Amino acid sequence: MESSVQPESNIIDGAFRSSAGQRADRLATIREEMQYINTIGKRFVAAFDRFQVHRALLAALQEIYSFSACCILLKGNPHELFIIPSYPLSAPFLKAMIQRIASAARVMDFPHVDEESLARSAYLDAPDELAQSRHPKGSTGSEIGSCLNIPLTVENHIIGLLSLFDERPGSFDTNLLQLTTMIADYAAVALENVRLRERENALWRQAELERQRLELVIRSMAEGLLLTDENGTITSLNQSARHMLSQAEITITPDTHLRSLAEKTKVPWLARLADIIDEARKGKTVINQDVEIDGASSDVVPVSLSVSASPLHSTDGLSLHPVGVVAVLNDVTSSKQVERLKDEFVSVVSHELRTPLTAIKGYTQHLVRRIERRLRKLHTAQPEVQDPPESYDLRSLYIVQGQTEHLERLVNDLLDLSQVQWGQMTLHFQEFYLADLLNDCVNLAQVSAEQHTLHLDIQAQDTKIVADRQRIGQVVGNILDNAIKYSPHGGHVTVRLQQQKDHYLVSIIDEGIGVSPEHYDHIFERFYRVHNTATQQYSGIGLGLYVAKEIVNRHGGSIWFSKNQNIGTTFYFTLPRDQHPQQQEPLTEPVANHRGSNQNGHANTSGQTR
Repeated sequence: MESSVQPESNIIDGAFRSSAGQRADRLATIREEMQYINTIGKRFVAAFDRFQVHRALLAALQEIYSFSACCILLKGNPHELFIIPSYPLSAPFLKAMIQRIASAARVMDFPHVDEESLARSAYLDAPDELAQSRHPKGSTGSEIGSCLNIPLTVENHIIGLLSLFDERPGSFDTNLLQLTTMIADYAAVALENVRLRERENALWRQAELERQRLELVIRSMAEGLLLTDENGTITSLNQSARHMLSQAEITITPDTHLRSLAEKTKVPWLARLADIIDEARKGKTVINQDVEIDGASSDVVPVSLSVSASPLHSTDGLSLHPVGVVAVLNDVTSSKQVERLKDEFVSVVSHELRTPLTAIKGYTQHLVRRIERRLRKLHTAQPEVQDPPESYDLRSLYIVQGQTEHLERLVNDLLDLSQVQWGQMTLHFQEFYLADLLNDCVNLAQVSAEQHTLHLDIQAQDTKIVADRQRIGQVVGNILDNAIKYSPHGGHVTVRLQQQKDHYLVSIIDEGIGVSPEHYDHIFERFYRVHNTATQQYSGIGLGLYVAKEIVNRHGGSIWFSKNQNIGTTFYFTLPRDQHPQQQEPLTEPVANHRGSNQNGHANTSGQTR
């Protein structure tokens, strides 16, 4: 009897061959899956817009499923719904799909999802190259037989929903769910990349539109715009700046280093412009600095620019130093011309006013002397007469004489305005005693200030000084006029003279309405007057203190004011005790307004430190 039992070695060899075959089949299957996944990934990577992503998704899903429609819902405000049918679908079927999608989206916590909004925002994308020709037999075409909903996730964040629908039941194999999820993940990443790319492109387009708009604005500006880098080299300038600077017959273009060009050409106005740019490079803001780019003459106003420059800092805020300068240039030549014409008009009118004033002043003085002689004779002949009628006439003439002196100072201020503006004021120095001049000014002011009591307080032994007596008298008279005018209820006005180390200090103290802090920086400006409900009734043209400041500065002194502790204001000015007339030359350029503040917060218009 033969044995039917096989040798053990044959059994082991058969098992080994069977196991090796299974491994080979498994490796082949894995290789095919990897090749399939690689093909799908390449499709999604190659997609450059969302519709290409839709086609890649539809092609990948059609390789494993047969379905009627593929739908993609993306989160947003509003949500976006893309319906990709494989063939034409009926309206009831589309409505049922949207209801299913809305229901699934609510389960996944999509905000504010409803069927009506999805139906309004739905976009049908039907690529012809991927359309299917089948039509389910025995189906009405209005009912959903199968449905599959898979979230679209990127880094565990749901960005949308993938929904597959078919008219036949059982169309979607649950064994392929893992592969379908993998395809959905590919699609989600591709759609997110497309969204980021679209946002980036939109930002670039917006930035480009803003750049073009800004370039158009800069090109259309009437003001000149000039930009430099941190070294002072011009990086760009608009057409207005080119036109303004071309009037000097010097070519300034981008890549021009202002300081080097100024040192090379030795042009004063170019050096001035370079100084302004250098100030801004140090972090300072320069406002409304005049730059004359043409030689001045007595009849022609030079081409003048008003330059403002500010430091330009980097957008990241990491750099402590400016990375450049932006300068704005305004052509103020026409304004200077109008200003010159106004000054000439004022000068002409003032000269015309001086003619009748001289006559009024002369005849008033003549009448005063005649009445004074008559009163002296009357008192000699009739000592018992205490108050003859002529005394009233004399007081009236004193008032006329005081007001004439006041009007003469106003006219002189108008005449001095043009001289100060164009640097034509000259000083005539002589030796005199400052105490005598102050005494004359106080006596003259007292005549027309019946409600006020004026005191002269001399606290100096030797008051001899070399200065322009008439001009210093003009300064004192202007300040006294203000002290009296802005003390409407009378009171005391004290004029004090003190001798300090190397100069005389004159203080004029009143008990008037004072000066509000908002006016401190403007008191010494020309034509500036304090306007409020309390001072509207006061006369004046706002030139007295402006002219007084220029006269004091030309003498090498300083002028300022302070608010008194109780009431009123005190104006101060200083004059050097040792004056050197030979050093005083007429100004060669218009005098600029220099304003500052002293340590007490009060206005100080000194050309020197106090």
